[in-house]
Amino acid sequence: MKRTWLIVFGDFLSFLISFLLLIFIRFKSNDYLFAINLHTFPFIILYLCWVLIFYIFGLYDLVTIRPTIPYFKRWIIALLCSFAIGIILFYFVPIFGISPKVNLVIQVALFGFFSFLFRRIIYSIFAKTLTEPAILVGESETLLELEKTIKENPQIGLRIIKHFKNTKDIDAHLEEIKNPVIILDKNTEASEESVLNLYKKGVTIIDTAKAYEKYLFKIPVAYIDMSFIIDNVNARKNILYTSFIFITDRIFAILLLIITSPFLIISFIFIYLHDKGPIFYAQKRVGLNGKIFRLYKLRSMIIDSEKDGAKWCTGPVDARITPVGQVIRKLHIDEIPQMINILKGDISLVGPRPERPEFVTPLEGTIPHYNLRHIIRPGFTGWAQIKYGYARSKEDSKEKFEYDLYYIKNRNIFLDLGIVLRTIQIIFTH
Repeated sequence: MKRTWLIVFGDFLSFLISFLLLIFIRFKSNDYLFAINLHTFPFIILYLCWVLIFYIFGLYDLVTIRPTIPYFKRWIIALLCSFAIGIILFYFVPIFGISPKVNLVIQVALFGFFSFLFRRIIYSIFAKTLTEPAILVGESETLLELEKTIKENPQIGLRIIKHFKNTKDIDAHLEEIKNPVIILDKNTEASEESVLNLYKKGVTIIDTAKAYEKYLFKIPVAYIDMSFIIDNVNARKNILYTSFIFITDRIFAILLLIITSPFLIISFIFIYLHDKGPIFYAQKRVGLNGKIFRLYKLRSMIIDSEKDGAKWCTGPVDARITPVGQVIRKLHIDEIPQMINILKGDISLVGPRPERPEFVTPLEGTIPHYNLRHIIRPGFTGWAQIKYGYARSKEDSKEKFEYDLYYIKNRNIFLDLGIVLRTIQIIFTH
């Protein structure tokens, strides 16, 4: 969390520097004070909007902060959206008394430059210096996967120093390694005495599952057992949370149906004109407590696309998708009828995505504890959706289930709100 706030602070510095440069470039020296007084408040409001946009596009996500092409793409789109928000604030909601045409362009350009520069600097600092030394203990496949992920993403905060098979060899290295984080696999042989001895020396010890949860925001399936389920999985939340979700789900569903109704009507017409087939597609899904319900979508595939049985969708190039389906899928219009499912109570706005019964049965046979995802109401969007995307195989489903486990354990109002906001980024970039 501290690292995320450091990136936010970097954006604040970027904004401050670009704001002062704007004043210096656009105004005479005797007008500096007047210009600062006139522009400070509206531009602070603008900055807060930009932080929200950057959050929506995942630009504060430590795992994906690496300067890659996909990250740069999201950064460009977020910057364009930031410019659009500035236009809306200053021209369509003119409550600030200014309409900075050239000034807004300069501010966005300067902010974009310094924001990108600070991100490169911060990434380099995270990857090289601001990391905690870590010692891994164990030999499990899950621990080895964690080691690989940490080495590929040092910006998350860990630097692997040693990897031992057991705790016996740690003592000899503690003097040369200051305050390490020891990630201990639960299947590793370790005596109570050796673990207590490590605690006495002031080191931090966490198990593999906790490390996944803290640094990668998922919980590995291999570490789920009955004691974990009893201690951490809470199917029911407090009355404030459930009441808030019940009300906001239905308000959101009604508003979205009203706002998107023109696009829905246009889609109805084109779907019918293409092949004179049905407009809607009702698909069986597994819901709360394993109950089967019908999930509504606009039909994006050819008629009888699954006459030979259910198949994994192979992505946007699936030959079964119609030309109209390509468009409504790209714009996510085909998903909007699920608001009816929210109003009916089949699904919530946020939760594990409901899976098809034809896939659930084999997945429950291959993925341990897979039925846990049915102890809470499924969702229109979810934590696994924004962290991983679509599942196109059993391996993908296992990975997504690990993110579902994190959500089931940690869900709250603020996490739900963050998921909804991050879903907006999916609509823009997928």
